[in-house]
Amino acid sequence: MGTVMSQIHELEMQPKVNFVNKEILLTKEGSFELCFSEGVSSADVSLVIDIYDLDNPVHPEGHFGWWQFSVDSIKNSVSGSLTLQNGKLELRLDDLSVLNHWLNEQEVTFSRLVVNAVLRDNITNAIACLDKVVAFKDSRDLAKFRGGFNRNWDTPRYATANYIFPKDRTIRLVARNLYAGDAVGNLCLDIYRMLLQDDIKAEVYAENFDLSLNDFVRRIDSLKDETRHKDQLLYFYSTYDPYLEYLLSIPVARRIAYYHGITRPELLQVFDPELSVVCRRAYAQLSRLQELDVLAANSLVSTRIMLSQFGLDNELDIELDNELNFDSGSKPESRWTEKDVSIIPPRLLSSNFVPETNAKVTKEGAKLLYVGRIKSHKKIEHILELFSAYLDLDANAELWLIGGGADKAYSDYLKWTETSQLNIPENKVRWIGHVCDEELMERYASASAYVSMSEDEGFCLPVLEAMLAELPVFAYGLPAIREVMQDSGGYFLEKDFRSLAKHINRLLGDSERIEDMVFRQKERALELSKKMGGRGFLNLLQPE
Repeated sequence: MGTVMSQIHELEMQPKVNFVNKEILLTKEGSFELCFSEGVSSADVSLVIDIYDLDNPVHPEGHFGWWQFSVDSIKNSVSGSLTLQNGKLELRLDDLSVLNHWLNEQEVTFSRLVVNAVLRDNITNAIACLDKVVAFKDSRDLAKFRGGFNRNWDTPRYATANYIFPKDRTIRLVARNLYAGDAVGNLCLDIYRMLLQDDIKAEVYAENFDLSLNDFVRRIDSLKDETRHKDQLLYFYSTYDPYLEYLLSIPVARRIAYYHGITRPELLQVFDPELSVVCRRAYAQLSRLQELDVLAANSLVSTRIMLSQFGLDNELDIELDNELNFDSGSKPESRWTEKDVSIIPPRLLSSNFVPETNAKVTKEGAKLLYVGRIKSHKKIEHILELFSAYLDLDANAELWLIGGGADKAYSDYLKWTETSQLNIPENKVRWIGHVCDEELMERYASASAYVSMSEDEGFCLPVLEAMLAELPVFAYGLPAIREVMQDSGGYFLEKDFRSLAKHINRLLGDSERIEDMVFRQKERALELSKKMGGRGFLNLLQPE
């Protein structure tokens, strides 16, 4: 307990700096204000303002410069300005003296800047605290930056609460990482939208998040000061979180955890060893979720993984084979059982959500589709091997890969696999990257089949989306995949690529079998989508 309390105390006592402004407009004298926590001392830290081109934040070509200031005369806040004169930035902080600075002699072109306010330890030069905002040349650039996310909170419409939430209470939504387009971020933002539609007070907090969302997403280290005893915390867990102890120390009416799942560390070890370590730490931390008041998860499979860690003393002791045969062994009993955990799909769908459908059967010139992150546990190289075998049966086929997030080592490996190992002809594999929702629906509608070789899933939303779009699904039969598909679609347990290619090619040429397959998929998807209007989360949050 002493160690836990010291960790919490250390987090709370760290010197803090934050921008009062949500953005800086250079055409409005570039004024801004910084606030500091009590006890910021020049004996411990100095303040550095570091400025980069937001779209090319690399040194030196995207680096404008940095200014180091003494914090001797800081009280609670300091005003400043950032202006652009003849292509050069000029920075001023009232009453603070510059200790050192560096300015790039080369001209840096930009449309928007990221301005970092950093407190650095005077001895180690380590970052003690960091906050950032974006600076724009004018309000049009700002509007474009904000315009990527829908702030008309009334659309799309989600479930209506069957209660009137007390006005003196707030739902605090908390995630370590919150990015639009990511599964965790999308769910958190959709729940926030739904709560606002039901006139329920809500705030969103994260440690790392899209700067374009900083007009309503708040820093997680402000949570304790802003939270009241009658509030509720809805906490999204998917990775190791250094703030978990801090969250557990906040007195609230209820703490609710929603578990998304954690990628198996060994699947990341080769191409992303740092993330592998983070995931291993996350599994070791997972037992702490049993200390919350209410638990939910995205699937039965995720529920079983989470419960398998309860009763453990922060040790990674989990069997993660494909069949998930958990053996409690001599683990201490936990008060939590499967029936105590609410299973809620990890996406909200509006009542009028109707994707474009794919009713055609295509044997020649088939378009095989994958949607998701380009990460090693998704086994994109196996999709390439399947496609290589499929080309022997259909020389006009194409493979569409939608998604991003690849680290360089894995990206290089996939390119070698495609061009050198498999000798796939040029332009047959289309690396499409990120797309907007409209284009994604168009891809589902125009593809011939959806394929997945992933070896780690907690739910797999793209499979559900493909099923709703009446796109035949062929997926490696992970328990979570089979839970989503149930008796529909086509799953396989062996990665025999040539046999699988023949099977897919044969089915795509058989209209009767494909129609039966997509009909059963659509039935299952509609059944599942009825649970995705938000009612499950409203039930979790109902006042007591």
